[in-house]
Amino acid sequence: MNDDDPPASPYDPLSFDSGIVNAVLPPLVVALAIGIKHTFFGFLLEGFHVWIHEFGHATVAWLTGKRALPLPFGWTNVGDERSLFVYFGVLFLLVVMFVAGAKERKIWPMLIAVVLALAQGWMTWLLPEARAKMWLDFAGVGGEFYLAAAMMALFYVQLPEKFKWGACRYVFLFIAAGSFYSTFSFWKKVKRGEEGIPYGSMINGEEDAGGDMNGLHDVFGWTQREIIHTYNNLGDACVVVLAVVYLVFALRLDRVAGRWLVRIGGLEE
Repeated sequence: MNDDDPPASPYDPLSFDSGIVNAVLPPLVVALAIGIKHTFFGFLLEGFHVWIHEFGHATVAWLTGKRALPLPFGWTNVGDERSLFVYFGVLFLLVVMFVAGAKERKIWPMLIAVVLALAQGWMTWLLPEARAKMWLDFAGVGGEFYLAAAMMALFYVQLPEKFKWGACRYVFLFIAAGSFYSTFSFWKKVKRGEEGIPYGSMINGEEDAGGDMNGLHDVFGWTQREIIHTYNNLGDACVVVLAVVYLVFALRLDRVAGRWLVRIGGLEE
């Protein structure tokens, strides 16, 4: 927010600077999403859950320079070869985010763009092909954890105005919370032995040897114990990160970090 802007109401749900909004509304939205998952209407969120899974695959593909099209019915078409069009296309979008953040003096979008650009460069040009394929299999369920958690955490990040993020963030928080809860609770049941590892695929069923878990187990040598503990540990780590993010923004500690990053970047608040 610029110094010339009038102070926002502490009860304005579109405000990023209200401690009341940051502390109260996210838990309410998360609780609503979890509550709906336990009702008949929970099936309405399943399509979004599947799409987050497919975007998990797609994000790894894009960051490794490959074409990918995530489809909402349980399939992501991924190209075999690296594409300069994909690499520079993603890099261009990150540059746009960085420039927009700089123009509006918003340090967090700039930081996100830099981190993703560095990750993209390493994953495209330095990550071995076999390791990239392994992470592609991992990232379906993995994306259900880390993409959903990222979408929830982004509730607090003030993106450039063109994203219209003030209102849209509530929708993303609701969808992501429902998806994260489903995945987290399912893998806890797997750990307790109440559910089995989901071998196979959504389209071709449990007998599909090309499923994500089949790839991790049969191709890359992950044991069932490693699969179960890796996803459970990832879920636990995401919960810890989300708790830290919530405390930082609810207590307005982000202002200190923001001012520090602004000074490093040579920008004015």
